[in-house]
Amino acid sequence: MYPTLVEPTIHSILQHELKQSREIKFKRNSLWVNVWLAVFLFSCVGLFLWVHYKGKQDLPAQIKRDRERREYIFTKLNYYRRIKEQEYSGIPFLSN
Repeated sequence: MYPTLVEPTIHSILQHELKQSREIKFKRNSLWVNVWLAVFLFSCVGLFLWVHYKGKQDLPAQIKRDRERREYIFTKLNYYRRIKEQEYSGIPFLSN
């Protein structure tokens, strides 16, 4: 027989403890991986749905939104045109 440095009972106890430690570490790492993958999956699905359905509106709503944008731009342009046409407003404008 070969000489051993550790008694067989201690050897079996260490094997059992190392096996338990490995299983606990595997369960903990599996939990974290599953949590992060779930977060990643929900983020990807949420981002896809947000991008896909973000601009989807019916035609009357799009027409109304475009009309409101156009009216806003025209009111601002008229406002600045009136300011520029005033004789003295206190705002220096560079004439082109």
